[in-house]
Amino acid sequence: ALAEEIRRGHPSVAEVKESERRRHPAPPFITSTLQQEAIKRFRFSSQRTMAVAQQLYEGLDIGKEGVVGLITYMRTDSTRVADQALAEVRQFIAGAFGDEYVPEKPNVFKTKSDAQDAHEAIRPTSMQYHPDEVRAQLTHDQYYLYKLIWNRFVASQMPPATFDETTVDITAAAYLF
Repeated sequence: ALAEEIRRGHPSVAEVKESERRRHPAPPFITSTLQQEAIKRFRFSSQRTMAVAQQLYEGLDIGKEGVVGLITYMRTDSTRVADQALAEVRQFIAGAFGDEYVPEKPNVFKTKSDAQDAHEAIRPTSMQYHPDEVRAQLTHDQYYLYKLIWNRFVASQMPPATFDETTVDITAAAYLF
């Protein structure tokens, strides 16, 4: 009955609102956020995520350079990033996307007050090992987890994303959608 009343109510657009929204980049991964994102995106269990991360940390044979650790230590609850890594990722962003995508100052993220700050955030050890360039030497799981870590780290040092948002109110009979 309700559906029929709405159909007979001649649905029409009552109002259209357009606005701009900004979303700040997420911080680089810590152990818990890496596990959460790997579960969400790849359906990896926490154990599987940490086992693959351990392999990426300990090092893999990536060809002419031999065995290379691709990520920093993966058991951390700090979002701190070394100054050298910040300089390297900012240089990568400028080269890959343009200077307009490099914030004036590096993005710094808060770490929980009770966090152990012995290790920095989970990030690539070097920007010279792009995921697509080392893909042939990685297993399926290693590649996808490494690419996830790489992308999150690069994104964490970019300016906020800007979105156009449109909201449409539709009225039908006495109802508002």
